[in-house]
Amino acid sequence: MADSKPSSSSSAPVAEHPFWLRVENAARQYGFVLLILVLLAGFCGLFSKGMFSNGSLTNADRTLKVDYERFGRNQSDMDLKVTLNVPPGDSYTVTLGGQFMDTFEIEALYPQPWRFSSHNGDMTLEFHDQPEGGSHTLWLSVQPRHSGKVVSTLRANQQPAVTLTQYIYP
Repeated sequence: MADSKPSSSSSAPVAEHPFWLRVENAARQYGFVLLILVLLAGFCGLFSKGMFSNGSLTNADRTLKVDYERFGRNQSDMDLKVTLNVPPGDSYTVTLGGQFMDTFEIEALYPQPWRFSSHNGDMTLEFHDQPEGGSHTLWLSVQPRHSGKVVSTLRANQQPAVTLTQYIYP
């Protein structure tokens, strides 16, 4: 007659331990949810370009607006759009300060300044007189040199500065 007892540990190919079975079950249940959350965060731009990554700041007197990326990756291109209001007939300057020059390498800059200078880690870009005045835009393409939190300041024509906080991932 056949033995109807549950199989003994000697006949099972692998010894089963209840603790590890619970760990495996928890990894299946919560691991899938964690994977979905990480993927959604990536799609939304938490790790690089995306809708949560794009930011926009304006200074106190609304003469300077900066569109930038909050999150970036080391050695990947990042874009900044600097829009400022210039009175007719005036030249204008844009000063990049804080950790900007230590962290970023400027890959492209449009329009080109007619003169630039550097003092105490800040770079000042000087542009020609603008007879028409109004809104002018400066486009920068930069590449981070190292990862971490970066706090930069941008100032136009000695007006109040805009402070950017960016996170650069490895």
